Amino acid sequence: MNVSELHKIAEGREAEIFEWEGGTVLRLMRSNCGLESVELQARALRAAHDAGVTVPIPGDTTIVEGRHGLVMERIDGPDLLTLLGNKPWHIWSAGKTTGRLQASLHEVVAPEGLPNLKASLQQGIESSDRVPAAEAKLALEMLADLPDGDRLCHGDFHPGNIIQAKDRDVVIDWSNVVVGDPAADLARSRLLIRMGEPPPGAPFLVRTLAVVGRGALGVAIRRGYRQQRAVDEDLVRRWEVPVMAHRLTEYIEEERPKLLKLLKERLREHS
Repeated sequence: MNVSELHKIAEGREAEIFEWEGGTVLRLMRSNCGLESVELQARALRAAHDAGVTVPIPGDTTIVEGRHGLVMERIDGPDLLTLLGNKPWHIWSAGKTTGRLQASLHEVVAPEGLPNLKASLQQGIESSDRVPAAEAKLALEMLADLPDGDRLCHGDFHPGNIIQAKDRDVVIDWSNVVVGDPAADLARSRLLIRMGEPPPGAPFLVRTLAVVGRGALGVAIRRGYRQQRAVDEDLVRRWEVPVMAHRLTEYIEEERPKLLKLLKERLREHS
């Protein structure tokens, strides 16, 4: 089977979603992501589902034109970011939903074999030339003093990765799943809300919301999370520096100038 024979229904930076047999979908990775990585995503999805987190039920893994993919339950509906682009007055409810879902995820002990969050940050920062040497050194020093953790961390949790289906809100896109400290996962999510840019082709209203609605959305997400789970704000803030440094390695050029500026500001606060 060729990719050209499949009907694409959605896409993101890391994967494309195609219709598949029996009313399911195939999440096909864009890169040469190995079979082991896709199988780990499936394992994480099963752990989340068994713990009561609303996720697509995973099926078999497969390969199409050398690209690994995961068959999973089809979930129809808009993601919360698109919903906000069309109905921005839902920003409070969408934000609280986002926070509650992430809190429920952080109650789940991760299954064995997932990549370690802290080790992944360290390896990414050490192996990249995109983080200035002085900032990289300080970020790694701060990272060394932070805890490991044993919880299931999505690694890319934001409203664009939550689909509003008819009867539930479903967490999707598990390609960055890791085991680690929930405070680190929170730090990354907050950074994405503050700095992240909408994906290519996002509607005008979505791009507008990204500029004017970040603050209100962030407050709503924090409120929803705290309704489910306590937050150590000092720990989250300590995680911000290594999380920012690692974000610089991800080749998202539109974020780079403001991200570098924010990283330098945070480091001055800690010096």
